[in-house]
Amino acid sequence: MTAAEFADAKLLWKMFYGYQWFKTAQAAAQYILDEQLEQGSPLFYPLVTSVYVLYGKPFKQARGVGRLSEQLIPREHLDLHRKLLEYRDQIYAHTDADAFSLSHFGEVNQVRVLQTATQQDLFATDFHARFPLMPAVIDLCGTLQNKTWDNVETLFNRYRARLPDSVGEFAINVSDQAGDFFRPVRPMIS
Repeated sequence: MTAAEFADAKLLWKMFYGYQWFKTAQAAAQYILDEQLEQGSPLFYPLVTSVYVLYGKPFKQARGVGRLSEQLIPREHLDLHRKLLEYRDQIYAHTDADAFSLSHFGEVNQVRVLQTATQQDLFATDFHARFPLMPAVIDLCGTLQNKTWDNVETLFNRYRARLPDSVGEFAINVSDQAGDFFRPVRPMIS
């Protein structure tokens, strides 16, 4: 492959995975919204975590191919995008002791002691998005699905003639520029 073709293979790989993650994050956000889940629900924390983590995956480092660029984000969604990544990094995927602060409360992640006249109890602060945020997340994920899929179709159509004529499974080659765009692989789908 030429350097440009190798870059296209990596972009196709990133765009396809991005499409998958945005679709899954949107489905989780839609469920939270439809069910109006709040902190008391046993599904709330796992689903809200998955929204943030899955949304952020394409914009984080993927060894071998890199990440999707912030240029993909429409200007009207840029603030939301940046907050989703910040909260992903400091609250949902990691729990940073030096994370951002909430006015009047201090750092978002704290271990505190509640002391009463008879006992002392440790607890962790618990800051989470709420279901009213989900329509904006759903809209952003839908927009990004459309953008990534447009790129996937364009790139795949550009290279589909290079698929071998044989029946089987073929991986997009993102690891060996000297190799073919598509490489035969052992089947995972039977």
